[in-house]
Amino acid sequence: MEGFPVELIGNILSHVINVKDVVRVSMTCRKWRLALRYLHTLQQDYLDAPLSNRTQQLEFLLTDTILQTWSLQNLHICHETRFSATAVIAWLSHAGDSLRHLTYEVPTTTLYVNMLERCGRMWHLESLRLRYTDIRLTTAHPTAPRFRFLLSLSLSDMVNLTALQLQSLVSACRKLESLFLTNSAVTSTDPHWTLNLTTSSLKSLDLDNMSLDSVILEAKLLETLCLRDSNFSNFKLVKKGAGLSSLEIDYVNINKLNTGSNSDSLDLEEDELTASSNDVRVAGVDSILSKPSLKLRKLQLRGIPLDADPVNLNLETIACLFPRLNHLGLSYRKMDDDPIHQTTVEHQMLQGSTVLDRVRLLELECHEIDDTFLLVIAGALKRCPNLRRVLVTSDEDSEFTCHFMTAFVKLVRQFSHIDIEFRRARTFYVV
Repeated sequence: MEGFPVELIGNILSHVINVKDVVRVSMTCRKWRLALRYLHTLQQDYLDAPLSNRTQQLEFLLTDTILQTWSLQNLHICHETRFSATAVIAWLSHAGDSLRHLTYEVPTTTLYVNMLERCGRMWHLESLRLRYTDIRLTTAHPTAPRFRFLLSLSLSDMVNLTALQLQSLVSACRKLESLFLTNSAVTSTDPHWTLNLTTSSLKSLDLDNMSLDSVILEAKLLETLCLRDSNFSNFKLVKKGAGLSSLEIDYVNINKLNTGSNSDSLDLEEDELTASSNDVRVAGVDSILSKPSLKLRKLQLRGIPLDADPVNLNLETIACLFPRLNHLGLSYRKMDDDPIHQTTVEHQMLQGSTVLDRVRLLELECHEIDDTFLLVIAGALKRCPNLRRVLVTSDEDSEFTCHFMTAFVKLVRQFSHIDIEFRRARTFYVV
């Protein structure tokens, strides 16, 4: 080991995921202790039994280790109990000049620490992940340079966050490209709980587990928009130039959705739409998907039945609107036991004759399988002549397995060149 450069040993120690193990390994020899100075990444994940004495020991280890480093670039601290404010300030003050990536997910400290104020002094910081943080952003000098190189910001479980504070924070990040906001209650002086965000650099926005009456986003460079497990009465994107390249709606209730596209076509390259099969309220999605897209390669309608209102698509319209699709995901919903209704669903999904000759991967999802679903599978296989793989997903109980699988196997034998996988709950059948 004497022949190993200390920089290389420091790189090795940077891949150890627990600070206690880093300290333990560094005690191997004097050279390994010197290698602590060359750590570029230091991590501490959640403890299984967060006792106060163990927290104090960990706090001492973190302080001792960080103070020995010269140019720490990545610092990730995730813990379930409180650290002292003195220790946290010492960590950030010592490592702040070199840090590029900081993750701090600790419920609170013994005394309040203004994390944003501290992080704003880190001139080289590129990504910041904060959780359980009370934001107190000072606006006395709004033009003062802050977060000059910050590209990614993630805020989770914010203790106190107002719409004005969030806008001030985004404005302070002049080069911010990605914003993740998760499980945070945004308060507003507006009685309609409106969140207005204006940014000239943002390219990706991810809102998860949020509830707001109205969101008005003005972002001319936005490319990716992800909305998950949220409720919005109105979501409006004000955007000039090219449209979104990726849109994902995952279990979201939206009364009115406006993505800012005024053209007759979409610029979407990947469009993933997901909603609860029991609560589909995505008004505006039908208008989005009614516009043709020559760029769209992947379309996922997981959880949204093709005959759902307002989303009313079938294989014919999909083939006409998106001729270059190579990955298609569809959902089927059992209407009831009325054979007339079942025939209607089959007709709606399979009407027309246009083929999807570019589709290579087909995903079919169903929560309640019936005989009509087998006809839908057969029709989809015939409409996609160049398929390579089919994935069929269902939550059906085992009592249906014997009847369905017998007919299913007979069907897929006609398409021996296709890899067909049938998933039910946690069981996998490969045919």
